[in-house]
Amino acid sequence: MTKIKIKFSFLVFNALIFLLRDSEIICAFYIACISHELGHITAIKLTGGELKCIELSCFGIKITASPYSSLKNGIFVLLSGPAVNLLLYIIFKMLQIDAPFTMFNLAEGLFNLLPYSMLDGGAVMNLIAEGSIYEKQLNIIYFIIRIITAVVIVALLIL
Repeated sequence: MTKIKIKFSFLVFNALIFLLRDSEIICAFYIACISHELGHITAIKLTGGELKCIELSCFGIKITASPYSSLKNGIFVLLSGPAVNLLLYIIFKMLQIDAPFTMFNLAEGLFNLLPYSMLDGGAVMNLIAEGSIYEKQLNIIYFIIRIITAVVIVALLIL
């Protein structure tokens, strides 16, 4: 049986969002998030995993599942969320639908591919390094990649 935990911070976050934005943007945001998580859940089921817990907080949605049966399955599960978002973006662009939902899917997919541990891209990097004979070296490389990514993002925001 899957546990669903809703943290108080999630409720506060939602209250603030509903106060500050219009309903079309809010719905587009949540549909993109739900699509992303359904991608992960589907991949967990396809790889024979068991969904243990879904936790909602102001920091996002955290899914806990049984351990991955292989590195390949773990990478598949982690990348399935961003893949769903990017696929939905491509489909909507091909249909020439320029709704907020289209852009939220692009943003959600790309954001979750960033190389930080709490995001899918960073989790894939950690999964690859974990238990490898080159784990220490890979973690140093990943640290450098994370710093470079942060610098590039800051530079893009300034420009």
